[in-house]
Amino acid sequence: MVQRGVAPTEVTGLQKDIKKIFEQLSRLGGTEASISLGEWFPRVDVFETSKDVVVKLEAPGLSKSDLSVSFRGPKMILAGEKKQSKINRSILSYLCLERSAGKFSRALYIDRAVDLTKAKAELSDGVLTVTMPKMRERRGSEFTLSIVDTESLTKK
Repeated sequence: MVQRGVAPTEVTGLQKDIKKIFEQLSRLGGTEASISLGEWFPRVDVFETSKDVVVKLEAPGLSKSDLSVSFRGPKMILAGEKKQSKINRSILSYLCLERSAGKFSRALYIDRAVDLTKAKAELSDGVLTVTMPKMRERRGSEFTLSIVDTESLTKK
């Protein structure tokens, strides 16, 4: 009796398909590691107006104590934790369970000059809005510095 094994080309095709699935998931905001850890990634919009750079993060069911906004250089870090719902002992089994819970962290690069001393964060109707006033960009602009002659100052 001859047994048929899996052809190497079939295994290679399966590996490519699995890799493609993880790439698609990571483009949606997750990573391979976060999928196994049960992390969730709230959606974010980043836009600018004539005066501000604005970031809006979906944060349904979160309070301001569940969220944090920090900056490290040009990187803005939005983090928080959505608590798991309390277990209802009357539930026999779930027919559909799509709401996620757990910790999240999103890093966004803000490539505009913004004034962080005047930035503000507001949580309203399940949306965290971070508004950062734009600053006049100094890179590429010309500025002439006056040179002081220290020798003429000391002769006086």
